[in-house]
Amino acid sequence: MDSSSQFSELETDLLAELFNIGVGTAADSLSRMVNQAVKLSVPSVEFRTIKDMSDYLGGDVEICSVSQEMKGTFDARSMLFFHEESSMEVVRQLMGSHLPDEMVAEMQEEALNEIGNIVLNACIGSIASSFAQSFEVDLPVFQKGKPYNLLTPSVSSEDDSVLLIRIHMELKDCAVKGYLAFLLGQTSQENLHNSLKVMLEKFG
Repeated sequence: MDSSSQFSELETDLLAELFNIGVGTAADSLSRMVNQAVKLSVPSVEFRTIKDMSDYLGGDVEICSVSQEMKGTFDARSMLFFHEESSMEVVRQLMGSHLPDEMVAEMQEEALNEIGNIVLNACIGSIASSFAQSFEVDLPVFQKGKPYNLLTPSVSSEDDSVLLIRIHMELKDCAVKGYLAFLLGQTSQENLHNSLKVMLEKFG
């Protein structure tokens, strides 16, 4: 059975709101970091299989990712994705539009790790605070590669479902698409589901 089917519409909406809080915190942090307004759109939340998500992200197109392992009531690998062109534009906007391409390329990994650290930790922090739980979070890891190769090391099957969160990042002179993914195994999805149920019952 598709493990995503256990989540009701209300539970998925709650999950979206938790990520919305985290994304808002991340936007504020990024705005202060670069001294310009950074807007992150209201995230949309859905579940996809690894295969579906790989195709959605571009199949054979090389993309950039920043990932962090999180361990707690449920374990997950949190990932932030940008397509190569978008990632370079984000770095250029954040570090200075006057910089030559060579310097932007040299700064790409460090800059995206910093962005990923801010966005992913804000989302993880929102979840932890809302559930009154704590998570151990590893340092961010930058990778480039095809979506399928970046996603599959964290799952047991390409039929496993992935929590996909779509966001748009808007800076002064550009708007780019970014994607958040939380890769959870079956047990972790069940634990997340139970945490959402408890939260809804508490405030229902």
